[in-house]
Amino acid sequence: MENSLIPLIINKIKDPDGLERYRAVSSFEEVVRKPSLSKELMEVQDAYARLVENCRVQLKTLKSNRKNQGDSWLRWDLAKAIIDFIDIVEQRGYHFSNSSKALARDLEISTRRINYLIEFARTFPEKSRVYREISWDKYVEILDIKNRLIQKKIIQKILSGELKTREDIREFKKHLI
Repeated sequence: MENSLIPLIINKIKDPDGLERYRAVSSFEEVVRKPSLSKELMEVQDAYARLVENCRVQLKTLKSNRKNQGDSWLRWDLAKAIIDFIDIVEQRGYHFSNSSKALARDLEISTRRINYLIEFARTFPEKSRVYREISWDKYVEILDIKNRLIQKKIIQKILSGELKTREDIREFKKHLI
């Protein structure tokens, strides 16, 4: 168990003075076994608060106009910030158990959208692999396919103009099944 990740959740709490804050929580057993855990958890919750503020700014930019809403590079930036935080937490020896739920709660977007962002950053770990001319909604359709070769084929068909809409992609996917 010493090499396994310690489960960690982030809750939103309200102080007696009415201020909302984030609290990183681990099991009592882990806190007893590792006394320095309290300081580490405070560092994680501070980093999480910074992540949420950063993501809110990015979401505001995404929502600012119609063009930005579909911008796959702006979505990648948001996804990368989330994944970087999750990776840092894991490098510190923790597993962010409620990542999708906490981020959905704190960013006020659906858990499903958070999961797509996480999958997007994992599937396309470098921004250079994201084609700006392919909109976010088309990437969502691509992410629904788990086979990387088929994903690449769909991307090529989109870039060549063979698949123009989400409906075209969905129809193509139906023929694969």
